[in-house]
Amino acid sequence: MIKKDFLKHLKSASKYEAGYRKILAELVKFPTVAYREPEGISDCANSLESYLKSYGYKAKQYPTAEGQAPVVFGEKDVGAEKTLLFYHHYDVQPEGDHDLWDSSPWELHERDGRLYARGTCDDKGEFVSSLIAMQMLEDSLGKLPVNVRFVLEGEEEAGSENLPLFTNKHPELLKSDGCIWEGAALYPAEGDNLTKFVTPGSLVCGLKGNAYFEITTKDPPFFPRTDVHSGSAAATPNAAWSLIWALNTLKDSNENILIDGFNELVREPLQEDIDVIKEHSTEFEENFKKDYQLDRLLLNRTGVDLKTMLSLQPSLSICGLKSGFQGEGSKTIVPAKAMAKVDFRLVPNLTKEKTHELLLKHFEKHGIDYLDVKLLPGYDPAKTSVNHPFVKILRKILKEILDPQPVYTVPIAYGSGPAYLFTEHTGLCMAGNGVSGLNGHAPNENIPVNSIHPSLALLAVIAQYFAKENIT
Repeated sequence: MIKKDFLKHLKSASKYEAGYRKILAELVKFPTVAYREPEGISDCANSLESYLKSYGYKAKQYPTAEGQAPVVFGEKDVGAEKTLLFYHHYDVQPEGDHDLWDSSPWELHERDGRLYARGTCDDKGEFVSSLIAMQMLEDSLGKLPVNVRFVLEGEEEAGSENLPLFTNKHPELLKSDGCIWEGAALYPAEGDNLTKFVTPGSLVCGLKGNAYFEITTKDPPFFPRTDVHSGSAAATPNAAWSLIWALNTLKDSNENILIDGFNELVREPLQEDIDVIKEHSTEFEENFKKDYQLDRLLLNRTGVDLKTMLSLQPSLSICGLKSGFQGEGSKTIVPAKAMAKVDFRLVPNLTKEKTHELLLKHFEKHGIDYLDVKLLPGYDPAKTSVNHPFVKILRKILKEILDPQPVYTVPIAYGSGPAYLFTEHTGLCMAGNGVSGLNGHAPNENIPVNSIHPSLALLAVIAQYFAKENIT
């Protein structure tokens, strides 16, 4: 029945494509780069509220910090037993160098079977799919079978610093029986056959946390007031070396994090998570090596060990280093300043604040008093059980639609986001299958045109079958 209803919705989706394109074309015109474009953020929030109301939702904007992006909330309560929540964000990554775009990042253009603009695949396009799909289902059945809520934030790409001002004040608005996180999408093979899928499906049940630090050497008297001639190196504290030595205390060559109390907080992986990881194919490893032109992966990790480390264990990365002379040729100096950007990817039960506390204690233990450590906006980890009823329903739906392609369950995604603010109130999941070349954070971000109809049909089926009882 699931496949039959999917094909039914797929057939009717063509009537809704014009509306999809119209709304997406308006939304991508707003340059909604968080903190950089307050006018674009405000105009987009107004447009989102207006569209929700035009589709029959009770909608309003909830302010966060003064002058920052509001949360746009919409609800359609039809008196159903279950409530389905959609989380999306309307801010986007900075567009970067316009010369690297083949068309304006702030105008929707179609080329070679794809729609191009900033936000098409991350995350304005997904919001439009969710909105249109619910209308398509309502038109098909005469009434929505579930209550539907939308939470739309405007700072996800910049750390969601102000979203807790909404979630902590209005937890009742997050309560639901399941949440589609940033959309559900299907990407068929190239061509006109919208039911031919050549990539596996995936269900992602959580997100890693992210504790991001800016670590900077202090000013005099710890280091000189200015760069010094390197002939005086024997007498001058070197900021670059000092920072390197400090960073070297954090992790060894086997990737073990050496901060007291850090690893003790890491929750032991659940057997249910190990079980679903064992089902994964090895294609990821080979594709990753090919994509990045690597002979081998870090520490020769493969198979279950690799996937477990990626999904269920924390990591520590130096994301950037800056010190001394960076120009052409030579300049013989002792640097007076050095800075590193460092991030920890977190898993339960680590938090960004606890990581900050342990990092400061670590430096103190090692007598490192010459650094300023600044915690930037970030996230705590979030996880829904891989056997949550909502996840089980999505797994059943994807398996029937994508057959014979496999469907893999990822306990925790390798990336981060504000999902931790929601998991106390709902079970959340990302669902769909993959496609290459979307350029989500890069120039020429796009969405394949042939994915519009299958994605609408998938979302409609999810809401339709989620409303049914005892789907296992």
